Amino acid sequence: MSEPDNAKHICDEIACEVRDIATWLAGGRLTPAQFSAAVLTLEEAKLKRFGFTLTALNYRDGRTQFGLRFAETRDLCAQLDFDPTTGVLTVTHHS
Repeated sequence: MSEPDNAKHICDEIACEVRDIATWLAGGRLTPAQFSAAVLTLEEAKLKRFGFTLTALNYRDGRTQFGLRFAETRDLCAQLDFDPTTGVLTVTHHS
């Protein structure tokens, strides 16, 4: 697997985990504190190991936009937009 393909695969894997955690929050199965703890656990367990960082912006309408970045360069690997009303996480990959 080439490096860009590998980065995309890792981004997809992390996106699925972020979607699950965000869906649990939106569905009331996690409190905001539990959500934060779950994201921090994901960051410790996987993001740092693969050389990524995760940022998040919360919007008034409930949507959350995550930025998955390469830790070393801060280049954006993927943008993840989560809509809690639909449970849909849209992933946009960046090269």
